[in-house]
Amino acid sequence: MNKPHYYHCATKGFKSSVLFADEREFIAGMNRIAFCVARGRKDFPVIVVAFCLMGNHVHFILYGTRSDCLKWMALFHRLTMTWQANHRSGAAIQESWEIDAWQISDNDDLQEKIAYVFRNPMAAGMAYAPTNYRWSSAGLVFSNQGFPEGSTVGSLSSFKLRNLLETKIDLPDDWIILPDGMIWPACYTDCKLAERAFKQPACFMFMLNQRMEAKVNEEMNRKSLSLPDQDVIRMVLEAAREQYDVSEIEVLDMNQRVVLCSMLLKRSGVNIKQLGRIFHISEQDLKRLFE
Repeated sequence: MNKPHYYHCATKGFKSSVLFADEREFIAGMNRIAFCVARGRKDFPVIVVAFCLMGNHVHFILYGTRSDCLKWMALFHRLTMTWQANHRSGAAIQESWEIDAWQISDNDDLQEKIAYVFRNPMAAGMAYAPTNYRWSSAGLVFSNQGFPEGSTVGSLSSFKLRNLLETKIDLPDDWIILPDGMIWPACYTDCKLAERAFKQPACFMFMLNQRMEAKVNEEMNRKSLSLPDQDVIRMVLEAAREQYDVSEIEVLDMNQRVVLCSMLLKRSGVNIKQLGRIFHISEQDLKRLFE
């Protein structure tokens, strides 16, 4: 049975592409987390426990089934690519996304993985304490902040809301939009689950001061996962119907298969090895074309 668990979900850092280039892009990225939570509530309900957005990759601690967590990550990727296509001129990400998920084993592991996620800016040499980095949920854990100034979703007209957030996804009326257009992260992040893992603020601060990057990075490389083949096949068939109005991979000629490979590499968490296996194209040929 596909039971819910805690998962550490992340994208592999891009070698040359930038995921978030400036404050506007970070704010849009933060809002996409909210959109994914709202959009997934019915079809793939996932709880966001903790997150951190970095310039060239992202980290999330999610609670749900592995399948739902991967669908959630795929939606975040798809919304990101759509936003970049609409707002960037010539600087959209060309590198393929690699989305991984690692099941968290117990509460000690959960503490370590949350701390690892929050430590990312500090580990990258940025001049921020984890709780002062704006593009993560670290500052919400064991915080006594009250409600911030802003407008609730329900107080805005649908026209103004759509112009402000650029989405058709329905959001809860009580979610708060800050003056800079960012949805308050406390609305869509369940920080109480993070607090429950640490139990006390002292434990939280202790873990934030532990160096675990080498250990966690080694675990991530050793246990690297990918989207299940059945999910990739579903994406391939959707793309085939969209592009060529066919519902079987076998009827596609080689040029059509290469076109769909290019599409999926740009907008999904699919790797070249999987695409080669599904499209019956050698991995070496695909690497020559796309790497």
